[in-house]
Amino acid sequence: MLSRRRTQESQPVLRLAALLFCLAVVAGAARTATAFDGQALGRDGLWRIVHGVCAPVSQITGVPLPCLAVDHAKGYAVVRAPDDTTHIIITPLARVSGVESPALQKKDAPNYWAVAWGQRHWVTEAADHPLAWNDLGMAINSQPGRSQDQLHIHVDCVDPRLRQALARAVRSQNGWFEIDLAPWAGRYRARRLKTSELDQNIFRMVALEIPRARDNMADETIAVVGLEDSHREKGFVLLAAGDGGHAEELLDHQCRLARNGSPKGL
Repeated sequence: MLSRRRTQESQPVLRLAALLFCLAVVAGAARTATAFDGQALGRDGLWRIVHGVCAPVSQITGVPLPCLAVDHAKGYAVVRAPDDTTHIIITPLARVSGVESPALQKKDAPNYWAVAWGQRHWVTEAADHPLAWNDLGMAINSQPGRSQDQLHIHVDCVDPRLRQALARAVRSQNGWFEIDLAPWAGRYRARRLKTSELDQNIFRMVALEIPRARDNMADETIAVVGLEDSHREKGFVLLAAGDGGHAEELLDHQCRLARNGSPKGL
């Protein structure tokens, strides 16, 4: 009887100790969370924060810090990129190296692009002004063009120059076409997507539809940006380049579209 009473009396103390431990871990992670660019924690920094801190702490406390969100059922976390107001990163809770991972091309692979687009509200809520469908984009960098060896998709405002270039390029295009964004960005293959096509496997689409991409997926960099034409029909533009670059260059982490106002549809 005495032993049971002592156990009951010690439970609040144990819960408080566990909470304090979690808070200490979160506080330590928050101090290092700005190192997702690979400078302080190396190329595993993002994985160590999400897998080692956000996921277990959210399970214990229900609080996803230092992440913005953790969804254990769907297997992903949302992270605010360091020093950027609107820029977010979506990453799997499972260990996936990056665009080159063969697991991403499986027919039953999780659709991280659809997940990332579904989390764009973190961008719009952080922006100074309302953002339209085609103000937003997603990008994944190639293996040589990234700083982290854990799959992650960047979501942010698109570069206004990309908006202007697409307005000129996509009107009469069917299928894949080339778009040269020099001097501020590289040359990409691009194609329009219907909104329903985001439910398809984008990694597999690039691998199978672009010549030589399947055998060189490590060098592929991919972006998917919102598209709303002059008839108010919504969709996307898929852009890919196999030069070992970073499609993140198509995003604007200063989100000038929010400050300057969104142009009308294409």
